[in-house]
Amino acid sequence: MKLLALDTSTTYLSLALSHGDDTLVFHQCVEQKHAERTLPEVSRLLAEAGVSLSSLDGIAFGQGPGSFTGLRIACGVAQGLAYSADLPVIAIPTLDNLAWQAGDGLVQVCFDARMKQVYSALYRTGADWQRLGAIAVVSPEDLSLAEGATMLAGDGFDSYPQLLADARERLPLSPHPRPHAAAYIRLAESGRYAAVHPREAELLYVRNKVALTSVEQQQARSR
Repeated sequence: MKLLALDTSTTYLSLALSHGDDTLVFHQCVEQKHAERTLPEVSRLLAEAGVSLSSLDGIAFGQGPGSFTGLRIACGVAQGLAYSADLPVIAIPTLDNLAWQAGDGLVQVCFDARMKQVYSALYRTGADWQRLGAIAVVSPEDLSLAEGATMLAGDGFDSYPQLLADARERLPLSPHPRPHAAAYIRLAESGRYAAVHPREAELLYVRNKVALTSVEQQQARSR
């Protein structure tokens, strides 16, 4: 398959373009410049690969959870490009991406949700790859390690050092702390996610609250 994948759920802009046996990648911290950097970098990858947008089979994107603004940028760009080239889009959860990168095992994923919370989910990866339950948002102190877990994944463990501190001493931590567009390519190729018309693209926020109130911020600082 020829696929374009993009993720703007963190401070990184992650893009990947698969064509034939090759995959071109742009994966770089751009802070808050996703809106201005995404389309130029997509154009550069297409030019480098020598392929047109219309020759692709689809566009995959990280649907969330993650940065509210970032998620809307990825979805909007994917929809716009897909509409212009009559392509389907493939929406894939960011935590699925992190679990995929972690390798085979029973993987506990924790992705920084800001506001003193993490997004978390448990995965069985490998031949029988599946998410074991819904993606949830919890406070670090309320998260417990799943019985039988063999690996930890996600930037939540770096953002909140107290998160499962005892487990971190016993279990390996995936070296890939954030979503990577190349993993979206592999996930899309697996056939686990529906390829839909751009108008049907959906975001996965998990948490609807964008920021703490001023009172909540003061309370958090006083702890």
